[in-house]
Amino acid sequence: MASDVTLESAKKAVLFPFQSRRWGLKLLIGSALSLANTILPIIPLIPAYGYFSQIAKRVILADQDPDLPEWDDWGLFFSDGIKVFGANALYMLPGGLSLMLGYLLMFTLNFAFMFDPRFYTDPEAVMPAFFLGSFAGTLAGMFFLVVGMLLMAAANLFLLPALGHLLATGRFGAAFRVREWWPMFKANLGGYILTLLLLTGVYLVLIWSAYALYFTVILCFLMPFAMMAAGFLMNAIHFSLLAVAYRDGKRKLADMPA
Repeated sequence: MASDVTLESAKKAVLFPFQSRRWGLKLLIGSALSLANTILPIIPLIPAYGYFSQIAKRVILADQDPDLPEWDDWGLFFSDGIKVFGANALYMLPGGLSLMLGYLLMFTLNFAFMFDPRFYTDPEAVMPAFFLGSFAGTLAGMFFLVVGMLLMAAANLFLLPALGHLLATGRFGAAFRVREWWPMFKANLGGYILTLLLLTGVYLVLIWSAYALYFTVILCFLMPFAMMAAGFLMNAIHFSLLAVAYRDGKRKLADMPA
C-alpha cells in the first residue's frame, strides 16, 4: 500500500539538516556560496543547486531518508545544478516577465508626462493626458502584476513534480514532459499542497529567526550571515520535501488499479 506524506516523514524532511554528520561544516560551506552569490550572481548558485539535487536523489532514487552530502563532487554539483537552474528559470520566466511588464507600465505611464517639455512651461496643458495615462498605467500595471503573481504561484507548485521528475530521470527535458509527471502529481496532490504549506512555514520561521538578530545590539552584525544560512537551509529542506512528495506520488500511482 502506498505511503502518505505522514507527519513523521515531513518531520524528517524538515529537521534532517541538523541530524546530518558534520552538518555545521556543510552549512558553513553552503552559506559561503550564498554569500558569494551576492558578489558574483548566478555562478555560485549552480553548484548549490547541484548539491541540493543530491539530497533529493537520495530520497527519489535510493528511497532513503534525506541527508546532507559531503561537498566532495563539484563536477556532479555543476552538471546537475545547471539542469535544475535552467528548469527553474524557464518555469519562472512567464511570471517574471509579467511582473516586470506590470512595473514598467505603472512607471512609464505615470511619469511619461515629465518628458513632455510643456510640463515645465504649461503644466495645465498636460494635466488631462497625465491623469488619463496615470489611470491607464495603474490599471494595466495592476493587471499584469496580478497575472504575474498567479503565474509565479503556479510555477512554484508545478516545479515540485517537474524537478522531481528531472532528478529521477537525470534528463533536463523531463521537467517539461508534463504528461509523464502529471499522473504522479495528481495522485499525490494533497502531499504537494502540504509541501507548499510546510515550505511557507519553514520560510517564515527561518527568516524571522534571522531578523530577530537585527533587534539585538550585540548580535545585529550577524544578521547578514544568518540570512545566508537561512537561505541554504530553506533550499535544502525544499529539495527534501519535493523529493518525498515525488516519491510518494510514484508509490500511490503504482498502487492504483490499472
